[in-house]
Amino acid sequence: MQHTAAPARPILVLALALAACGGSQLNDHLAAGVTKFLPATLEASKPRDGDPRSAKVRIYADPGIRALPHWKEDITDQLDYASQLLQPMIGVRLTVESFKDWAHAGDPHQALRDLVDADRGEGVTWVIGYVTAGDTASTAMSELGDGQPLGHHVMVRGWAEKPELDALGGKLPDLKDAERAEVIAAHRRHKQTVVLLHMLATTLCAIGEADPTWIQNAAYSAKQSTFSTRNREVMQLAVDGRLAGNSEQLLARALANAIDKIEWGGWMPASREQVLTLLNATVESSRSGKTFADIPPEAVAEYTRINELAKRGKTNDALTELGNLLTAYPGNATMHELKCEILLRTPGVADKSTRAACARVSELAPGDPTVHLAVGEALVRAGDLAGARKELTQAEAKIGNLKAGTDEAWRKLIAIYAGLGALTWTEEAIAKATLENDPAAAHAAQTRARFGIPRGAKFVAPDDESKLVAAIRSTLDLVYANKFADAERALATADKKWPGAPGLTAARCDLAFRMGQIEAAHAACARALATDPNESWALYLLGVLLLREAGTVGAGIAKLKAAIAIDPELGQAWRSLAQAYARGNDKAALDQLGKDYLAKFGQPLPPPTPGAPR
Repeated sequence: MQHTAAPARPILVLALALAACGGSQLNDHLAAGVTKFLPATLEASKPRDGDPRSAKVRIYADPGIRALPHWKEDITDQLDYASQLLQPMIGVRLTVESFKDWAHAGDPHQALRDLVDADRGEGVTWVIGYVTAGDTASTAMSELGDGQPLGHHVMVRGWAEKPELDALGGKLPDLKDAERAEVIAAHRRHKQTVVLLHMLATTLCAIGEADPTWIQNAAYSAKQSTFSTRNREVMQLAVDGRLAGNSEQLLARALANAIDKIEWGGWMPASREQVLTLLNATVESSRSGKTFADIPPEAVAEYTRINELAKRGKTNDALTELGNLLTAYPGNATMHELKCEILLRTPGVADKSTRAACARVSELAPGDPTVHLAVGEALVRAGDLAGARKELTQAEAKIGNLKAGTDEAWRKLIAIYAGLGALTWTEEAIAKATLENDPAAAHAAQTRARFGIPRGAKFVAPDDESKLVAAIRSTLDLVYANKFADAERALATADKKWPGAPGLTAARCDLAFRMGQIEAAHAACARALATDPNESWALYLLGVLLLREAGTVGAGIAKLKAAIAIDPELGQAWRSLAQAYARGNDKAALDQLGKDYLAKFGQPLPPPTPGAPR
């Protein structure tokens, strides 16, 4: 049933009632100049239409909270204030189902876990635990409360009366007693409500916000008044799914897809990555055909907590708790996989204990590719390409064991190969996966064209492709830094390892061109194209060279057009072609090129400038 608040203290009721009206009446009530000491008013921009839906909450209060006068009324007021933001923002009103006495008296950082153990949350949207205040007036949200993405439980610490009053006291000069009491009451209500909102939003997978005036910022501020539009979208999707009764896996999939499509600078990157990792893990753990055993329901909360400890860098704490969990579930491969992944970060893949832990995963789930992907990725970061290839090859062989989720596993494998620059391995994996229009395929084709590594090339082995690309890149960096002697030495070294590689010959063309050795540049570009007619950098450079000479402008334009056709991302070729059209007064061709450039790059073609194209 809905709780009905008892009459609260007159000054508090006055302050809260006035603040709830948007702050204007409170501003009028207080003396001039006092309103600047008030906290921001919670409000939603662009309120939504429609009747609000009720989200039931069950409240737990520890002995320290219950010892406070009017504690139920204060909490109810804070819930009402939170609803004044949530209702117009995402169409939800918080309704108290019941208050419960809670015997918790231990470490507040363990309170969320203890709350989950005390109440599984049946019949309510959230279980909210209130624990005794700390000894300081902290602004760190992590110290003021707790909540986990996709969770149904949140914890809020009480108002630290004396430290908070001490912190506010020096900021409220020359106020009358009644005014001071009202301002302090407004600050108390604002802070407790914002912390509650921050934790509820966390369970709805809201992501940490960079702006300190947004509620999902990592630090509390009296200036916080709302959530960012992006987090509002995420919270709306989450609460709609939750109130509709969607499964956690279905909700996780929808949220992961939505968040993955949003690249927004207002979110903290680490927070976004953590939320996405948790959502994707939830989706993956639910797939039928997965060879890892699911986490037992009674261990989910503890497993989630351990995962979060590891993400926060508290490796020792995570491993200690995970060791206790593995004592109870020694044969659970998913738990052993988590141990493997924690150890892959610290102490690292080269450590014997790490490899032993990861090997144990393979023993328990011999058909699952996950551990091989994790170890392979770690070996790539460590620079052990041969070891990585061995692990990833094993992953390839096992992905087919999955009855569902194979596309996701293939994409992870392909992303590792693509990030490594292993063109052949990337393309072979794409072919095995039969993925249509995979962006990695287009990237591999572009890399082959740009650096002169055609398929089936005899001058470079597949496991050396990334090294050849790196050698060409570093040589060109030296060329563009006018370090011509260093570039020449780098080319000589690379030529010995990959003789006749067209990408290296094209780099030599670029070097000669910049040194003013035009004939040598012509010859080098011609040699590169004789070996690989689709070497886009050589086509571009030769096109520019031909544009500089009388009688060969048409040939130069043809080379530039060929470079663009083969390597559409080669912006330099587009701009040089524009220069050629402008010099030849070919307005129709220049206009069409501008339209094509806008369609390709999403921005106007830079206007041609006087001088030779380059």
